[in-house]
Amino acid sequence: MQNNYQWGEFSMYQCKLNIIVASGNITIQAAIKSATLPEDCEITVSSVPALTEKYDKPDSAVIFNGIDAYKQGAGLVGKKTLRVLLISSDKLPSVNEMTDKPDELWTVAENRDNDSLLVYYAEKLIAQMKQTFDFRLQTVCFNTAFDSIPDLIWFKDIKGAHLIVNNGFCEAVAKTKEQIYKQGHYYIWDIPKEEYEQGDYVCIESEEVVINARETCLFDEKVKTKKGMRQFKTYKSPLIDEDGTIFGTCGIANDVTAQHNINSELEVILDSMPFAVIIDDEKEDVLAANRLFFKYFPDYREIVGTSLSSWKNSVLRGKLEDGEITLETKQGLITLSCNIKPIYSIFEEMIGQAIILTDVTNERKRFEQTAFNAKTDLLTGLSNRMRLFEYFDSIKYTPNIATIMIDLDNFKSVNDTYGHKAGDEALILTADILRKSFPIDFIARLGGDEFIILINGECSVDKLKEQTEELLSALKRSFSDRAEFSALGASIGGACGTAYDGNAQDFEELLKMSDKALSLAKNSGKNKICFFGED
Repeated sequence: MQNNYQWGEFSMYQCKLNIIVASGNITIQAAIKSATLPEDCEITVSSVPALTEKYDKPDSAVIFNGIDAYKQGAGLVGKKTLRVLLISSDKLPSVNEMTDKPDELWTVAENRDNDSLLVYYAEKLIAQMKQTFDFRLQTVCFNTAFDSIPDLIWFKDIKGAHLIVNNGFCEAVAKTKEQIYKQGHYYIWDIPKEEYEQGDYVCIESEEVVINARETCLFDEKVKTKKGMRQFKTYKSPLIDEDGTIFGTCGIANDVTAQHNINSELEVILDSMPFAVIIDDEKEDVLAANRLFFKYFPDYREIVGTSLSSWKNSVLRGKLEDGEITLETKQGLITLSCNIKPIYSIFEEMIGQAIILTDVTNERKRFEQTAFNAKTDLLTGLSNRMRLFEYFDSIKYTPNIATIMIDLDNFKSVNDTYGHKAGDEALILTADILRKSFPIDFIARLGGDEFIILINGECSVDKLKEQTEELLSALKRSFSDRAEFSALGASIGGACGTAYDGNAQDFEELLKMSDKALSLAKNSGKNKICFFGED
């Protein structure tokens, strides 16, 4: 049968997501379509007035706009599909009363669409769906590879009961996975306990060694099978949870009874590993390296049989130790985690070591991006409320701290008249002016059209009034340059705090004082500056 596609037309890792908006809300659809997609990800967005028939597909989500829409259609959505409920924040108490709760909850301010917030929600949803897709794909890949490997592979609990085994294991013991599940060594290998105790078998004892060593160990094991006695070269590792608890062991056994070419065996094992590996002996002469090693280090294709020193001095700066290294490749910088495992002989002598290099580039990027996003206002690039409190916690013992709160006047009219895009532009413009006016001070967006400046160091009300008056003038000039911003202004409220005898300052109290001053500025006709404590 002839294939109708050309190699390279598709990728098995291409994630295709489907999102249905069960209300036809254009704002929601636009927010989803403008969301930044993860790598290797496509998305289809469609809408229906209401969900009227059953829907249950993987890599899909249905967004219900409002509780009524959710109650009408949620029951038609199967377990494979995510159910998302979009409501205004004042409707949250109603969600608590629902028995059939959504998988995801999006909240926006009452009677207001927030494009940036919806985009943020959409990107989180897409990232979650992509992560579920990746996990499912990885599971399929793992199970396929797991059962494709001819070696015996198994996972046991801490008591020695077999939980997961591959097809190679089943063939060796002539039992099904169902028969093996939660069974021990004697039953699986059909060995009477008395015979085991009198024979030269080390399976159970070697697992105790692995648990005590808390690291991967290599064993030569003899096992009596239906084909007679077999010799296995077995790698066993402890399964260690995040808290350091060992909850079981895993093992890979290669039948080397009829195998005499150790180099061939090592090459097969190494090239099946999903990380780069290079092995040397006690003199640091390289014995083997796998394909991934040569992918990362193409200049060292002839390293096998030579000294490790040239690679070690060039890449590891002469030090062979656990850690991370950064490589510059044609695809950009990549980060490799270096893990060194000693190799011991049957005489318990160290005869070499395996250097394992794992690509952790994407993990580091995701961590850094997540940490940045969590503390940054995505619209203006300023710090958010979370970062504000973190920063204050680091300076709360400073003798002098001042807070200045800025609230835009008539901001709602800009949104209502010219749309949220214009409102967003006004916020971005305001943030830029704040940066120029207070270049060395901490600035954050508290939410909506409210900003705060935190000044750490010597300050006085007179000096602050001078600075804030210049700020107010700069805002007025910038707003007057655009017709849609001509009605905009700003009210400013400030407060100074002082710590005595090394005591920490009360940030909440300082915020309250600034907020009171801001309220006074608002109530005094707007476009005003007030500081707490003034008459």
